[in-house]
Amino acid sequence: MARAKIKRGSTSVDMTPMCDVAFLLLTFFILAAHFKPETALNVTPPSSVSNKVAPQKNFLNVTIKKDNTVYLDMDQKLKGDVLDELAKERNITFTPQEKKEFINADFIGVPISQLTQFDKLTPEQIKGTNLPGIPVDSTNDELAAWISAAKTVNMGETLNYLIKGDDAAKYSTFEKVIDAFKKNDEFKFNLVTDSKAIPEGSELYKKNLREQLEGKSADTKK
Repeated sequence: MARAKIKRGSTSVDMTPMCDVAFLLLTFFILAAHFKPETALNVTPPSSVSNKVAPQKNFLNVTIKKDNTVYLDMDQKLKGDVLDELAKERNITFTPQEKKEFINADFIGVPISQLTQFDKLTPEQIKGTNLPGIPVDSTNDELAAWISAAKTVNMGETLNYLIKGDDAAKYSTFEKVIDAFKKNDEFKFNLVTDSKAIPEGSELYKKNLREQLEGKSADTKK
C-alpha cells in the first residue's frame, strides 16, 4: 500500500510586522527619553580599586573642582531644615519662595550672601557662569557653617560626609575642607574616587578571592 505523503508547510515567517513594531518602539523611546543634563560640577577624582559605593541617603557631599573652588550638595530631604538652621544661626531671613528655590537647586556654589540670586539661575545659566564657590578661608569659613547646620539638623542620626575632589585640585584646598570638618568635631568622612577593577594577581585580588571562596564554603555547610 502506498504511503500517504504529508504536505509540508512553509517554514518561513513574515518578519515585516515585527520589524515595524520594533522600529515604532525604538522611535518612541528616543523621542520620550529625557537625557540627564551635563552637570556644572564635572570633576575627575583620583582612581582607586575600592568597591564601596558612596551613600545615597543622609549624605553631605563636598566637591572640589580643579580650579580649587568648593561646592556643596546634600540629601534632598535635609535641605529645607538645613537652610532654616543656617538662617537661625546667622540671623538671616529667607522667604518661602527662596527656600523652595534652594531645595530645588542642584548644589550650593556661592557665598551665603549670593545664595538667593544663585538659586534663581537655570542649569544652562549656571554652566556659563564663573561661580566663586563656598568660602573656606580661615577668616570666612562658610563651609564650616553649612556643616554645623547639617549636623544640628541631623542630630541623633548618622550623617554620611563625602569629599569628592578633582585629581588636579591643590592639596591645600583639601586641607581647608578637612579643617571645616574638624571645626565641627567631625573626623570621619569618605573620599569619593573613580573605582577601577582590582588588578588580577594583586594581593587585594587574592584576598577578595579567598573571602569569596570562604563565603561559598560557609553557605555550603549551612
